Amino acid sequence: MTEAVEKHIKKLQRLDKKDELEVEHLLKVLKTPSKEYIAPLREMAEQWKNDPPPQEGVLFVPYAEWVEAICIYLEEGTRGLVKILNEQKELFNIAFGVLEEIPVSEAFTAFLEIAKTFSTGITDEQEDFIKKYAYSLCCISHQLKGENVGKDLHEAFVPVLKQIISFAQTKKNETIMCSAAVCFQAFGDKSDIEYLKSLTFTEDYYKNTGKTIIKRIEKKYVN
Repeated sequence: MTEAVEKHIKKLQRLDKKDELEVEHLLKVLKTPSKEYIAPLREMAEQWKNDPPPQEGVLFVPYAEWVEAICIYLEEGTRGLVKILNEQKELFNIAFGVLEEIPVSEAFTAFLEIAKTFSTGITDEQEDFIKKYAYSLCCISHQLKGENVGKDLHEAFVPVLKQIISFAQTKKNETIMCSAAVCFQAFGDKSDIEYLKSLTFTEDYYKNTGKTIIKRIEKKYVN
């Protein structure tokens, strides 16, 4: 085990003993990913099964599940996270939470792979799943709002975003609509402006979403 990994694990263990451990502390592992984290993290998770952190009883934070998702990513990469989303759907919030923290290029690959699972249509039962998908992709899109991501990502993601927005409109779910619309700041270009103008929101909190994203696109593609 490298000195850096050992130091980080000891810090997590100290926080755990002081009942101050938070999910954010665990996610910092992803800033310097290494398979050396896997064994000590799983050892901590095993201990929690017998002696769960006090926060778990109060806030219902499934620390062991977070650790397992992180370890699966360290072992298998995004393929492992996609597998969780396909096979352990009750853990989708955790898997998406990990996706938000990994390198953007890896995350995009995973999001496109996940989108294949609803490419033929989104069911009512998938509403919460789609809400988290759109929210997580939205969080990542903020990192790229000033960058030209290129034609390939535009062609890959814009149809997915339009599908999500169409579903959200039928459900009158403006939270999902907003998250998906904001993603156009990363993946959209001038050809999407008329589409964004056509989106209507009734809730005051979301009413300026389209205008805001259009301004960001126009600024990005000013030339």
